Amino acid sequence: MRSRPTSILALVLVLASGCYHATHLSATWHDPNSRGLHFNKVVTVFVTTDEGMRRSVEDELVTKFPNATASYHVIPNAAGADKETILQHMRAAGFDGAVTMRVTDVSERTTYYPGSYWGPSYGFGPYWGASWAYPYSPYAGGYVSTSQIVSIETQIYNLQDDKLVFAARSETADKSKVGSLIRSVMRHINEELKDNGMIASSAPQPNDVATAHAGR
Repeated sequence: MRSRPTSILALVLVLASGCYHATHLSATWHDPNSRGLHFNKVVTVFVTTDEGMRRSVEDELVTKFPNATASYHVIPNAAGADKETILQHMRAAGFDGAVTMRVTDVSERTTYYPGSYWGPSYGFGPYWGASWAYPYSPYAGGYVSTSQIVSIETQIYNLQDDKLVFAARSETADKSKVGSLIRSVMRHINEELKDNGMIASSAPQPNDVATAHAGR
Protein backbone atom coordinates (compact mmCIF):
# COMPACT_ATOMS: atom_id res chain seq x y z
CA MET A 1 0.00 0.00 0.00
CA ARG A 2 1.41 3.38 -0.95
CA SER A 3 2.20 5.77 1.85
CA ARG A 4 0.88 9.32 1.50
CA PRO A 5 0.87 12.19 3.99
CA THR A 6 -2.56 12.26 5.59
CA SER A 7 -2.54 16.05 5.36
CA ILE A 8 -3.19 15.60 1.64
CA LEU A 9 -6.80 14.88 2.60
CA ALA A 10 -7.30 18.61 3.12
CA LEU A 11 -6.31 19.17 -0.50
CA VAL A 12 -8.30 16.42 -2.16
CA LEU A 13 -11.58 16.94 -0.34
CA VAL A 14 -12.39 19.59 -2.95
CA LEU A 15 -13.01 16.92 -5.56
CA ALA A 16 -13.56 17.00 -9.29
CA SER A 17 -17.06 16.17 -10.53
CA GLY A 18 -17.76 12.63 -11.72
CA CYS A 19 -20.44 9.95 -11.83
CA TYR A 20 -18.83 7.67 -9.21
CA HIS A 21 -21.10 7.05 -6.21
CA ALA A 22 -19.99 9.18 -3.27
CA THR A 23 -19.18 6.25 -0.95
CA HIS A 24 -19.09 2.50 -1.11
CA LEU A 25 -17.54 -0.15 1.14
CA SER A 26 -14.91 -2.03 -0.84
CA ALA A 27 -14.20 -4.53 1.96
CA THR A 28 -15.69 -5.37 5.35
CA TRP A 29 -15.03 -7.84 8.14
CA HIS A 30 -16.66 -8.57 11.49
CA ASP A 31 -15.89 -10.99 14.27
CA PRO A 32 -18.51 -13.76 13.96
CA ASN A 33 -18.19 -14.42 17.69
CA SER A 34 -18.82 -10.83 18.70
CA ARG A 35 -21.89 -10.23 20.84
CA GLY A 36 -22.41 -6.84 19.20
CA LEU A 37 -21.34 -3.33 20.07
CA HIS A 38 -22.49 -2.94 23.66
CA PHE A 39 -19.92 -0.45 24.88
CA ASN A 40 -20.40 1.78 27.90
CA LYS A 41 -17.81 4.35 26.87
CA VAL A 42 -16.23 4.77 23.43
CA VAL A 43 -13.14 6.68 22.37
CA THR A 44 -12.95 7.96 18.77
CA VAL A 45 -9.58 8.19 17.04
CA PHE A 46 -8.53 9.72 13.71
CA VAL A 47 -4.90 9.08 12.81
CA THR A 48 -3.26 12.16 11.28
CA THR A 49 -0.49 14.64 11.97
CA ASP A 50 -2.92 17.47 11.18
CA GLU A 51 -4.25 18.32 14.65
CA GLY A 52 -7.11 20.46 13.37
CA MET A 53 -8.33 17.69 11.10
CA ARG A 54 -7.94 15.14 13.89
CA ARG A 55 -10.21 17.16 16.15
CA SER A 56 -12.76 17.78 13.41
CA VAL A 57 -13.09 14.11 12.44
CA GLU A 58 -13.05 12.81 16.01
CA ASP A 59 -15.77 15.29 16.97
CA GLU A 60 -17.84 14.13 14.00
CA LEU A 61 -17.41 10.49 15.02
CA VAL A 62 -18.53 11.34 18.56
CA THR A 63 -21.95 12.29 17.16
CA LYS A 64 -22.33 8.79 15.68
CA PHE A 65 -21.77 6.72 18.82
CA PRO A 66 -23.49 7.00 22.23
CA ASN A 67 -21.26 7.83 25.20
CA ALA A 68 -18.33 8.63 22.92
CA THR A 69 -15.35 10.91 23.62
CA ALA A 70 -12.79 12.26 21.15
CA SER A 71 -9.31 10.93 21.86
CA TYR A 72 -7.74 14.40 21.74
CA HIS A 73 -9.46 15.11 25.07
CA VAL A 74 -7.68 12.12 26.60
CA ILE A 75 -4.41 11.94 24.66
CA PRO A 76 -3.57 15.42 23.29
CA ASN A 77 -0.32 14.23 21.73
CA ALA A 78 -1.43 10.95 20.15
CA ALA A 79 1.72 10.44 18.07
CA GLY A 80 3.87 10.70 21.19
CA ALA A 81 1.78 8.32 23.32
CA ASP A 82 3.51 5.15 24.51
CA LYS A 83 2.05 2.33 22.45
CA GLU A 84 2.98 -0.17 25.16
CA THR A 85 0.77 1.53 27.74
CA ILE A 86 -1.95 3.14 25.59
CA LEU A 87 -4.42 0.29 26.15
CA GLN A 88 -3.97 0.47 29.93
CA HIS A 89 -4.36 4.25 29.75
CA MET A 90 -7.66 3.95 27.87
CA ARG A 91 -8.97 1.29 30.21
CA ALA A 92 -8.02 3.37 33.24
CA ALA A 93 -10.02 6.26 31.72
CA GLY A 94 -13.06 3.96 31.58
CA PHE A 95 -13.14 3.21 27.85
CA ASP A 96 -14.28 -0.24 26.78
CA GLY A 97 -14.61 0.48 23.02
CA ALA A 98 -12.66 2.35 20.37
CA VAL A 99 -13.54 3.54 16.86
CA THR A 100 -10.53 4.40 14.71
CA MET A 101 -10.19 5.93 11.27
CA ARG A 102 -7.26 6.70 8.99
CA VAL A 103 -6.73 7.59 5.35
CA THR A 104 -5.04 4.72 3.53
CA ASP A 105 -4.93 6.05 -0.02
CA VAL A 106 -5.83 8.97 -2.27
CA SER A 107 -6.14 8.22 -5.98
CA GLU A 108 -7.73 9.39 -9.20
CA ARG A 109 -10.37 7.52 -11.17
CA THR A 110 -10.96 8.46 -14.80
CA THR A 111 -13.99 7.57 -16.92
CA TYR A 112 -14.19 8.07 -20.69
CA TYR A 113 -17.47 9.05 -22.39
CA PRO A 114 -17.63 8.64 -26.19
CA GLY A 115 -20.77 10.80 -26.41
CA SER A 116 -22.34 9.03 -29.42
CA TYR A 117 -26.17 8.94 -29.62
CA TRP A 118 -27.50 7.29 -32.76
CA GLY A 119 -31.08 6.72 -33.85
CA PRO A 120 -33.51 7.55 -36.65
CA SER A 121 -35.09 10.45 -34.76
CA TYR A 122 -31.82 12.06 -33.74
CA GLY A 123 -31.55 15.23 -35.82
CA PHE A 124 -28.65 17.41 -36.85
CA GLY A 125 -29.45 20.14 -34.32
CA PRO A 126 -29.34 17.88 -31.24
CA TYR A 127 -26.21 16.18 -32.61
CA TRP A 128 -24.53 19.56 -33.05
CA GLY A 129 -25.33 20.60 -29.48
CA ALA A 130 -24.28 17.31 -27.92
CA SER A 131 -21.05 16.90 -29.91
CA TRP A 132 -19.86 20.49 -29.45
CA ALA A 133 -20.53 20.30 -25.74
CA TYR A 134 -17.62 17.84 -25.56
CA PRO A 135 -15.48 18.25 -28.71
CA TYR A 136 -12.47 16.04 -29.31
CA SER A 137 -9.20 17.68 -28.35
CA PRO A 138 -5.82 16.16 -29.25
CA TYR A 139 -4.38 17.91 -26.22
CA ALA A 140 -6.97 16.80 -23.69
CA GLY A 141 -7.22 13.31 -25.17
CA GLY A 142 -11.03 13.21 -25.46
CA TYR A 143 -13.93 13.68 -23.05
CA VAL A 144 -13.11 12.23 -19.65
CA SER A 145 -14.38 12.71 -16.12
CA THR A 146 -11.88 12.48 -13.28
CA SER A 147 -12.70 11.96 -9.62
CA GLN A 148 -10.44 11.96 -6.60
CA ILE A 149 -11.08 8.87 -4.48
CA VAL A 150 -10.30 8.92 -0.75
CA SER A 151 -9.89 5.47 0.83
CA ILE A 152 -10.52 5.28 4.56
CA GLU A 153 -9.96 2.39 6.96
CA THR A 154 -12.41 2.19 9.88
CA GLN A 155 -11.87 -0.25 12.75
CA ILE A 156 -13.80 -0.91 15.94
CA TYR A 157 -12.13 -2.50 18.97
CA ASN A 158 -13.38 -4.10 22.14
CA LEU A 159 -10.88 -2.70 24.63
CA GLN A 160 -11.90 -5.04 27.43
CA ASP A 161 -10.73 -8.03 25.39
CA ASP A 162 -8.25 -6.00 23.29
CA LYS A 163 -9.89 -7.44 20.20
CA LEU A 164 -10.81 -6.14 16.75
CA VAL A 165 -14.55 -6.73 16.21
CA PHE A 166 -15.22 -4.83 12.96
CA ALA A 167 -13.20 -3.42 10.06
CA ALA A 168 -14.11 -1.74 6.79
CA ARG A 169 -12.40 -0.14 3.83
CA SER A 170 -14.41 2.61 2.17
CA GLU A 171 -13.91 4.66 -0.98
CA THR A 172 -15.44 8.13 -1.23
CA ALA A 173 -15.54 10.61 -4.10
CA ASP A 174 -16.89 14.11 -4.63
CA LYS A 175 -17.26 15.18 -1.02
CA SER A 176 -16.26 18.82 -0.53
CA LYS A 177 -16.08 18.88 3.29
CA VAL A 178 -14.57 16.65 5.96
CA GLY A 179 -17.84 16.41 7.90
CA SER A 180 -19.76 15.39 4.78
CA LEU A 181 -17.19 12.72 3.96
CA ILE A 182 -17.28 11.21 7.46
CA ARG A 183 -21.08 11.23 7.57
CA SER A 184 -21.20 9.45 4.21
CA VAL A 185 -18.74 6.79 5.38
CA MET A 186 -20.47 6.28 8.72
CA ARG A 187 -23.89 5.96 7.10
CA HIS A 188 -22.65 2.98 5.10
CA ILE A 189 -20.82 1.49 8.07
CA ASN A 190 -23.91 1.79 10.27
CA GLU A 191 -25.93 -0.04 7.61
CA GLU A 192 -23.30 -2.79 7.52
CA LEU A 193 -23.30 -3.07 11.32
CA LYS A 194 -27.10 -3.37 11.32
CA ASP A 195 -27.01 -6.02 8.59
CA ASN A 196 -24.52 -8.02 10.68
CA GLY A 197 -26.65 -7.66 13.79
CA MET A 198 -23.90 -5.79 15.63
CA ILE A 199 -26.16 -2.82 16.37
CA ALA A 200 -29.93 -2.57 16.52
CA SER A 201 -31.84 -0.87 13.73
CA SER A 202 -33.48 2.40 14.68
CA ALA A 203 -35.65 5.02 13.02
CA PRO A 204 -33.60 7.48 10.91
CA GLN A 205 -32.83 10.80 12.55
CA PRO A 206 -33.53 14.10 10.75
CA ASN A 207 -29.83 14.62 10.04
CA ASP A 208 -29.55 11.10 8.62
CA VAL A 209 -32.53 11.66 6.33
CA ALA A 210 -31.08 14.94 5.06
CA THR A 211 -27.71 13.31 4.49
CA ALA A 212 -29.29 10.38 2.66
CA HIS A 213 -30.97 12.77 0.21
CA ALA A 214 -27.56 14.34 -0.44
CA GLY A 215 -26.51 11.13 -2.17
CA ARG A 216 -24.28 8.21 -1.44
